[in-house]
Amino acid sequence: MVLKLKIRRQEDTGKSYYQTFEIPYQEGMTLLMALQRIKEELDPSLCFRHFCRAGICGTCTIMVNGFPKLACKEQALPYALFGQEILIEPIRNFRVIRDLVVDNERVIEKIKSLRLWIREQSKDPRIEPELSRKIENSADCILCLACQSYCPQVLEENYAGPLFFAKLFRFYEDPREEQKELRAKQAVREGNLYHCLSCNKCNLVCPKEVEPATLIRELMQRMDVAS
Repeated sequence: MVLKLKIRRQEDTGKSYYQTFEIPYQEGMTLLMALQRIKEELDPSLCFRHFCRAGICGTCTIMVNGFPKLACKEQALPYALFGQEILIEPIRNFRVIRDLVVDNERVIEKIKSLRLWIREQSKDPRIEPELSRKIENSADCILCLACQSYCPQVLEENYAGPLFFAKLFRFYEDPREEQKELRAKQAVREGNLYHCLSCNKCNLVCPKEVEPATLIRELMQRMDVAS
């Protein structure tokens, strides 16, 4: 069987075009393995990100036929069986640096500015299993940017996006977080929480089933009660 990939390429000059590659399918091949095969054997200039190859680091997210997917987890067999050409593009809503590599610095800076971590404490950091399960979903986020790339509302400059609200939900609910009012302010005033369109697109594409849209609605309910 042959795997056909139509990949969006972009040069350093900003010029973009599509290039089609055909490679033989191998048992157990993922789209990341296919990209690596192309880079090693056909075109060493092809640029893409990857690291863990186990669906943990979230760096290999790409658009596959219009949907954000983790390349390391997306199996190539269904595409090879039907002889379907696979459209591979960089994730949306981010500036493309080269080929499938996008600039994620804005996300990193936003994480820093919102201080999305628990501050060091002298008291016992352990929490009850029941509370741990309550925040388990939001804690599973691997920062793969799939939700951010598929959310239409992030085009609004001041809207933080589902990734950040999922994180803020975790800290608002975490009993070790002492600055609940700060987290509420970050969500409503700095992140424009209520600008969410409730379209559920982020839920559909999250590879870790974090369900950011569900957490956003729950966060809204907490804010309504608090006010």
